[in-house]
Amino acid sequence: MSNKITNNKTPTIVTASKEARELNRLRDSHSFRLGISMIKILKNPLRIIFLPFIILKLLFDKNKEINLQDSPTSGYFIIGLDRVNLEHSNYAESLTEIITKSDLGDVTLLNNSFEIREDLAGVKWYRIPAVRNGKETRKEWNILTERLLSSALSISKPSHIIYFGDYLYRGVIDSLELIGPGVQMTWFYQNDGSSKHIDNKKLPRMKPVLIPELNNLPPVSQSIHRILHQSEEQQILIVDIDKANNNLLKTIIEKSGNSMIAAIQRDSRLPQGIDMIVKMKDVMGMKLEGKICLIIDDKSPLLSSIGTLGACCLLVRTGQELSPIVNELISDLELNGKLVVTRRVTEIDIDNSVNYLKSLINETNYFDLSAYSEKSEHTNYVVKWIKKTNQSYN
Repeated sequence: MSNKITNNKTPTIVTASKEARELNRLRDSHSFRLGISMIKILKNPLRIIFLPFIILKLLFDKNKEINLQDSPTSGYFIIGLDRVNLEHSNYAESLTEIITKSDLGDVTLLNNSFEIREDLAGVKWYRIPAVRNGKETRKEWNILTERLLSSALSISKPSHIIYFGDYLYRGVIDSLELIGPGVQMTWFYQNDGSSKHIDNKKLPRMKPVLIPELNNLPPVSQSIHRILHQSEEQQILIVDIDKANNNLLKTIIEKSGNSMIAAIQRDSRLPQGIDMIVKMKDVMGMKLEGKICLIIDDKSPLLSSIGTLGACCLLVRTGQELSPIVNELISDLELNGKLVVTRRVTEIDIDNSVNYLKSLINETNYFDLSAYSEKSEHTNYVVKWIKKTNQSYN
């Protein structure tokens, strides 16, 4: 599509959508303008004396570049789109609240929520139906999204666009692919055990970034012993290791000693030696009570909740690339003695790490969550990264 034409004084919203830009291109084309002149001549034959001058003007008239995007401001445009439910919409609202309270700049929100939260009443808000609401076809929804999002972006002129969603919908791509290079685009996601849907090939400028949980509320206390009907004196190791690292899991089982092994429920089959199964929803985002130790690798969804779990934890680094936000969170927790990290997966290293982890289980003040949250709250890491002028994605 040609990016030419239009008057410099034309508001950007007039040419915000793909259809509007194509309409402007057609109307400013030489053939269209000549056709309009011929129609005027037919209506008033006396105008034919001006025809040579009209043709010469069209021949020497240079097209002007279309102004796709005005200079960006320092504001943020947050998008939260869901196929079903309101998971990503809620994430978008949480980040909107965080940015607003941090006074980072103006915020515009577009999501699927039915109504704006009271604490976000001052935020400019655009609502779009969920992808699968049963009323529009997929094509109709994408066209609606492209038109609404393009218009909203042309009005807000953000410097940073932040996206929450299952994947990049066609309507979102059509809206963002012609945005000026001065606007940063970030796809925030939280680990759900599989990042296959985090695919930005159709819009490489949209950089995926793994983030911790976006929740300012205190975590709910959870007793795994009560769920598993075990004595409070029983030492439990909760493990969540990716199926690609089954040998690592087997080593941990061998070195567990008298501790009970409870594994997070997954789709893949677990090796022998697992005593109990725990649901992910019973652990993620909770503050775990009692004699609990966590052993996870760097592909575990629990990595997003690592600062709120309130239990001694061993993180086994297996080479998975993480975002700068999560890397900084891990480094601070390790530096402050709140997290055990092993970067070698030999049998002796795992044995030493597991034994050290188990030695911490009786230290009641090992993980003082109330003191920790004041300095290292999850949201602080996200805000700190957003504040940087040129954010690093690696």
